[in-house]
Amino acid sequence: MKKLFDTLSKTLFLYNFSIRSRLILYFLFLVLLPTTIISVTVYNKSADIITRNVHTSIENNLNLVQDNLAQRFAAADNAMISLYLNTEFADLISSNRPTDSTGIINELAALNKILENFSGSGTAESSFVPMLYMLNRPEYTQYNFSRRVFNIDLISLKPWYLSIPARSDFTVVGLSSLDARFTLKFAKRLFGIRHAQLPYVGLLTIDIPVTEFDNLLDHYKPTAGSRIYIADQTGTIAISPDAALLGQNISTQDYYSQMKTVEGGGTLHSFRQVIQGENMLVSYIKIPETGWTILSFSPVKELNGELASFQRVMYIAIGICMLISLMMALLLSENISAPIRKFIQSMSHAESGNFNIIIRYRRKDEFSYLFNRYNKLLQQIKALIDKLYVTELRKKEAELKTLQAQINPHFLYNTLDSINWIAINHDIPEISNMVTSLSDFFRYSLSKGRNIIPLRDELRQVDSYLQIQQFRFQDKLDYGLEETDPQVLEECLVVKLSLQPLVENAIIHGIQKRRGKGRIRIRVERSQDILCVSVFDDGAGADPERLNQLLTDKQPGNESYGIRNVHTRIQQFFGEAYGIRYYANTEDQRGLLAVVRFPVVTTWNEVMEDADDDRGG
Repeated sequence: MKKLFDTLSKTLFLYNFSIRSRLILYFLFLVLLPTTIISVTVYNKSADIITRNVHTSIENNLNLVQDNLAQRFAAADNAMISLYLNTEFADLISSNRPTDSTGIINELAALNKILENFSGSGTAESSFVPMLYMLNRPEYTQYNFSRRVFNIDLISLKPWYLSIPARSDFTVVGLSSLDARFTLKFAKRLFGIRHAQLPYVGLLTIDIPVTEFDNLLDHYKPTAGSRIYIADQTGTIAISPDAALLGQNISTQDYYSQMKTVEGGGTLHSFRQVIQGENMLVSYIKIPETGWTILSFSPVKELNGELASFQRVMYIAIGICMLISLMMALLLSENISAPIRKFIQSMSHAESGNFNIIIRYRRKDEFSYLFNRYNKLLQQIKALIDKLYVTELRKKEAELKTLQAQINPHFLYNTLDSINWIAINHDIPEISNMVTSLSDFFRYSLSKGRNIIPLRDELRQVDSYLQIQQFRFQDKLDYGLEETDPQVLEECLVVKLSLQPLVENAIIHGIQKRRGKGRIRIRVERSQDILCVSVFDDGAGADPERLNQLLTDKQPGNESYGIRNVHTRIQQFFGEAYGIRYYANTEDQRGLLAVVRFPVVTTWNEVMEDADDDRGG
């Protein structure tokens, strides 16, 4: 349990707070946790109940809208059937086409009279406007005195007419316009029922003003700020109390793309959507018979009015509990943290070297025991400091004598420089060059005590070493440093003395053992975050796998000690992913290739500190 508590405290960064702050937080946590859990549980339960009630209310309202809409559509169908079955109307549309203009005019006048006098609506709320489009009556266009009867050529190319199914009896066409106002249009194909073949004779339509549906949609709004639309199967708003929205296509709206296609329809679906900066609950029902959709848009803040009131009460209750808890926590924490602050104040005096401060505490509790032990500890520390002070003085004197006994590197450099000038005065350039290389070699080897140095210095140390070896082997050794990006040489840092042992190993075990003149090449390559330094030699060669095994062998003996030392130092500084790896020298067709992998490092604390020392010196 204690481990769990410690882990939780570290995770919440409580260890960074004072004891007083932690006590306050713990006390508040113990009081607020059950209060919050109970409040949230009650709130969630209430929210579920209110949400279900809202969902049920919206579903009932939309179902009532659907039922009323179905009644209006059925009334329009019944009205068209009533007109269709009218004896005089049936006789006229079933009769043969008149052969003269008088017959045409009489037929047009009779049909227009029937439609003008038609008053069957089926309901008290609807007013129907019938229209008749007869087949093969081009003369109707010539005698244009009727507002209700036309030749079918007038509509034969209109999309709504072409979309009417051939076998359809009653069709809801959708939004239309008549006499400068929006209407809902319904259509019924007419056949000559007085003929045995039942030929197709025309199309009967009925238009109902859209405004007659406004009261229906307003009556069933869930809230005052809600809106109910009815859209056809193409997403065009066909019925809306807001006339400005009629005819608008909403299929490109974000909320429309979230509406699922419901097979069979009749089921309410809802989701939340931000529309024009307001969080809205979008609810919809598909009408199976027409493919139309009844949409309801309700502001969430209006639907959640009761929930918001309950939420305010819950916040007030939690706030009161927090205030009482805070007062109790402050009182408790003060009784505990005050002795601790006194203890910290005493420690600050001790840190400054004053060990004569004694804590006086009158209570008889755990702090009393702690302060008594602390006072005794201060006295013991003071006695130890007095004793160690004398010991430290003696130690400093011994270190000073040791430093004075050490060889001054500048003495060595000055001596080599004197030899160099003697060689120049006696015109012996070979000695001068060798002494200069030896001086550079020692200077780069020391590197002022640094372990990580720039690649430039490491390559200069190798170059000095190769110059000395070239003096020794004369015509048997040749070497070259391939051209490298100066920025890489200046910025990249490597482990000191990581390349010279590889070059030395190549000379001893490769160049010396071969016949004729040998060559050593050094190449520097940077690939993303990896810096590779390759040492090529065309000497006698060796088994790369055996050498790699010696680098990783835990008990290798004394064999290849220098190379293993370099490999180990690189991994100690940069990790096991880096170090030395041997390969066969395929470029020169003989000898070995040693590749040293470093990470691309451009800054190092040790290097920065030494640089500061150099500037200070």
